[in-house]
Amino acid sequence: LLGRPVIVGGDGDPTRARQVVTCASYEARALGVRAGLPLRVAGRKAPDAVYLPLDLPHYEVVSGQVMDTLRATGRPVEVWGWDEAFVGADAADPEALARSIQGLVRDATGLPCSIGVGDNKLRAKVATGFGKPAGVYRLTAENWMAVMGDRPVRALWGVGARGAARFAEHGIRTVAELARADPADLAQWWGPTIGPRYRAVARGEGETTIRTDP
Repeated sequence: LLGRPVIVGGDGDPTRARQVVTCASYEARALGVRAGLPLRVAGRKAPDAVYLPLDLPHYEVVSGQVMDTLRATGRPVEVWGWDEAFVGADAADPEALARSIQGLVRDATGLPCSIGVGDNKLRAKVATGFGKPAGVYRLTAENWMAVMGDRPVRALWGVGARGAARFAEHGIRTVAELARADPADLAQWWGPTIGPRYRAVARGEGETTIRTDP
């Protein structure tokens, strides 16, 4: 299936109603298929794609292999789902460490992975998007605004379409504009906790603690 448009969702039948795409290969995404899209719509956009049913037990097994591989590095690991985790590290060359982790995961599972390097968890999370597919990208306080400032607020972790629309109502469309917003205004629009938090996210501020499994 390598290099082919592959779409996973439901029982793998794109003619069935009430089923949605769970994930799609980059080749399928190039055809307009995204997670959450009704499978029938995907069938129209990518009629020649390979359609596969969900296989949750298999995903859990492979996810466990990936996370065990990360833990075997001896570094703290915070798991965020089947295919996502934070790894804590204080490395002189974090890109080299990231590439070595990619190699370990590939050797253990045959899977590629993308890695974001950051000086906190939020920046690492956002950086991962720039590293796709199967690359490494670094975002820190030094380059955060240069990279993110002109991007729409929806590029931020936790800001969806509705949030972006509400910000636009107040003339805030970019990350830099949100980072400069008055905290008092944000608190009035979103509440005293969520409002200022949005500004902190726009500034790339986030926690650094890796919360390992108990």
